[in-house]
Amino acid sequence: MKRLKGIEIIDIIAFLITLIIFILAVGGSISGYVRPHHFKWLAIANNLLPITIISSIVLMLFWLIRRSWGFLLPLFSIIINTYTLLSIFQFRGEKEIIAYNNQDIIKVINYNIHEFRHLSGYEGAANIAEFIKEEAPDILSLQEYKNATHLNSNEMKGFFDHIPYKYIVYPDDNHLGLAIMSKYKIIRKGKIDFEDSANRVIWADLSTDKGLIRVINFHLQTTSFALQRERGEGLFKSISQIKHNNEMRATQAEEVKLLADTTAHPIIICGDMNDTPSSYAYTKIKVEKVADGFREAGSKMGGTYRGMFGLFRIDYIFHSTEFKSVRYTTPDKEWSDHKPVISELVYQN
Repeated sequence: MKRLKGIEIIDIIAFLITLIIFILAVGGSISGYVRPHHFKWLAIANNLLPITIISSIVLMLFWLIRRSWGFLLPLFSIIINTYTLLSIFQFRGEKEIIAYNNQDIIKVINYNIHEFRHLSGYEGAANIAEFIKEEAPDILSLQEYKNATHLNSNEMKGFFDHIPYKYIVYPDDNHLGLAIMSKYKIIRKGKIDFEDSANRVIWADLSTDKGLIRVINFHLQTTSFALQRERGEGLFKSISQIKHNNEMRATQAEEVKLLADTTAHPIIICGDMNDTPSSYAYTKIKVEKVADGFREAGSKMGGTYRGMFGLFRIDYIFHSTEFKSVRYTTPDKEWSDHKPVISELVYQN
């Protein structure tokens, strides 16, 4: 019996890894179109897709160096996920806005502020407030909003007193807090608490010189990656929880879509989706008449979660087609486990 050489064993192992990554890539490429309730493992492939794409690039280079046709599988894995790639990385450079007057631009900031507790003490909350004040958004959307425990109510109020109109839904025993703040007057407002979840969605109709705009601010079910790691839970229990959370996010995304579909005027949808652009939740919310600001005007890496090597884009600003995004940035600030997302919008001619 012929003994395998070391180089042959490496090739066999590399091929098996390539095959597994290819299967995950195929699953991830179609996961956005399949409700997680119907095929739970496809949603798991979506959760891993940013890592899968990076692995495919590494494997393609490996096989090219070996001058092997094995590079075709990882190449195909990358090609079939081109849409996702363009939703987390754009090759365009940042452009100057010269065609629009400042009065024509609606500046939107979306930010999961982690209840002002990512950095302890006064400084963390003060830095977030100062950043927002310097950016001077017309519309501000915040997730995980609450009064910082080390500040009194007057100090918290002073942080945002430069923004005249506010709709704040504070956290309670069962739900996390959300806030919409704006220089535009709030005409109507409302909230929907998601069933069996700490998450919710709020909305506000704003009166602008162009007419009413509805701002929707959502926070969908977490993946629980960090929490499960802290608890030291076993692999199978963790996977079971992730699958359950995928189903919850899908149902919540459908509620957000219903809210958007029943709105008669232009909409801006902001939020922490806790899911990637290849997910069912993303596909459900970003329907034909809703644009992704990053796809329109973002540049370089669009990752918004500061953990996991910054690979995961889970915070978004969408808008209806009445608007066009002319600039989209995600500054890397250390005051939360999420990056803020900034989109500058103009009405379409």
